[in-house]
Amino acid sequence: MNISYKFFYINNLTYKFDQNNGFDVNKFSEAYNFNIKSTVVNVNRNNSAALIELEIALDTKLESIGKTFRSLSFDFYYGYQMEDFEELSDEDIQNFIIENGLASAVSAIKDVVKNITSIDYQPTINIDIPKFPISTSKQVEDN
Repeated sequence: MNISYKFFYINNLTYKFDQNNGFDVNKFSEAYNFNIKSTVVNVNRNNSAALIELEIALDTKLESIGKTFRSLSFDFYYGYQMEDFEELSDEDIQNFIIENGLASAVSAIKDVVKNITSIDYQPTINIDIPKFPISTSKQVEDN
């Protein structure tokens, strides 16, 4: 089985920063909190496509004042096409997409965050999402 990336799109984009926060530019230190609030994989048999839907939320705080300085949220959709689509069950397709396609979707999210936060005069936010093993197969331990 192979998957190929076809498209991504974004809905409900909100980017805000508090320009009235008093902070010392010489002591500017910003910490971020990144959250993937939900993940859904949909299978569209009519188009032989699968779609990962992710709800993204990010906020930053200035260390000097401890208040939220910037916030970014959006719904992210990442589409794939697969070989052998007709021969697989929806569950098999979803598992394959999660195990083999989620990493490329997360990489695209990192680029989107970087690009959106580079459009103003604030420092660009470069998020680091640690890699973690993803497996949808059930493992049973022998006791």
